[in-house]
Amino acid sequence: MKTKYLLIMLSALMILSAGCKKKKEEPVYYYAYADIKGVKQTFKTTGSFGKLCLQSGVCNTFYADPQITAVNSLMVGLPVTVKAGVTYTSDSSNTKIVYFDPSGRGYFSSWGDSLTITVTRWDGHGGTGSGTFSGKLRYSGTKSLVDSLYIKNGSFSSPIWFVVQK
Repeated sequence: MKTKYLLIMLSALMILSAGCKKKKEEPVYYYAYADIKGVKQTFKTTGSFGKLCLQSGVCNTFYADPQITAVNSLMVGLPVTVKAGVTYTSDSSNTKIVYFDPSGRGYFSSWGDSLTITVTRWDGHGGTGSGTFSGKLRYSGTKSLVDSLYIKNGSFSSPIWFVVQK
């Protein structure tokens, strides 16, 4: 009788513990969209705008597939002093778009090109950064290879993780 009672209790505990397992949560993605070479593309990230950026003051990188980060990515870089309502150009300090196509070829915005990034929202640390962008990107390979692409109708939105120092 005790064995039967013990088996019933163990079975009940196993059923209850199976029902209480925490479900695997899906990551929260933030998006960037752009028409690149005439094709609408979607990029996503779980990251935030931050100061750990080699080519800009603050940046965030978005990926076509977050599981594959070596190709098909788009980095948006802005000055540390970024503000909402301002349009930054390729001539602005620390303003950059870098794109790696599906084959891994890198393209970047360059001084004097037609890049514009308009920041529509910038809440600061812990908030959201959003905006639009378009312009010309140059191939970052050999100088003898003349190649460029145009990005149109670009937009981005993601959290901000840094504090502006005044």
